[in-house]
Amino acid sequence: MHFHTFSLFQYLLDPKSSMKKNKVKYRRLGIVGCGAIGSLVARLLEKKKSSFRVTVLFDTFISTSKSLANNLKSKPKVCRNLKDIFRHCDIVLEAASVRAALQVAEASLQKRKPLVMMSTGGFLLNQKRLTDLAEKYRTKIYLPSGALCGLDGLKAARQIGKIRSLRITSTKPPRGFEGAPGLTPAQRLSLYKSRSPFCLYTGDVWGAIKRFPANVNVAATTALAAGKPGKLKVRVMADPKAKLNQHEIRVVGDFGELTAITRNRPSKQNPKTSALAIQSALALFERLENYVEVGN
Repeated sequence: MHFHTFSLFQYLLDPKSSMKKNKVKYRRLGIVGCGAIGSLVARLLEKKKSSFRVTVLFDTFISTSKSLANNLKSKPKVCRNLKDIFRHCDIVLEAASVRAALQVAEASLQKRKPLVMMSTGGFLLNQKRLTDLAEKYRTKIYLPSGALCGLDGLKAARQIGKIRSLRITSTKPPRGFEGAPGLTPAQRLSLYKSRSPFCLYTGDVWGAIKRFPANVNVAATTALAAGKPGKLKVRVMADPKAKLNQHEIRVVGDFGELTAITRNRPSKQNPKTSALAIQSALALFERLENYVEVGN
């Protein structure tokens, strides 16, 4: 698969020599979704002087993408239609929403543009469709770890033997759940009235994604890392006393037991997500640049 500048496959094998041979100093990055996550990733990549340069933006609210473009030194092109971005980029960052993820992913794969998906819930809901497309067009999808630690251990644990129990409990301050479509009227009231922790959801990962699409990408990522989405039990909690977003994974299997607790500061721009989720995208782009990789 070939791109306007050079092939991604060649780049992954030897990023520095590929860029030198083709006389380019950067990879062209297109961002779909210019809200809190997309904007921060763009600004921080520029601050880090990454070899990934934001060259094109798309958001359903064009004023949002224009505002971001005006604040980037790379002065990316702003597109009014999703289909127009692909001629201006080599790789795509999806930072839109669970609802929009399928459309963005399908379009990217069909154009043979590798895709970094922040909305892992959107991938899980359409896993077979997107996996088939990725294989058909020989184009990779990258799913960052997000706001979680412990995924390397979970992926290793499933290689030999069985995973017998898999649970995740996500706890956030109540304001992080404002506007969630799965809230009952009583739960909406509790967000403002309750002074004690209370449970919003207990069930499987698919129900969690549909009810709390902006809050539980961590559950989708855990399910995918385990390779057995149906085995994952999800619990979503709101805690009025909490100042951090907490995600606790508990795994029991033939390998032994694994417990990983991650406490993240909520993003100042969007309390529904954690700052670490944004940083995980930066770490993924850094991994694509480096010769040495740490972790599986």
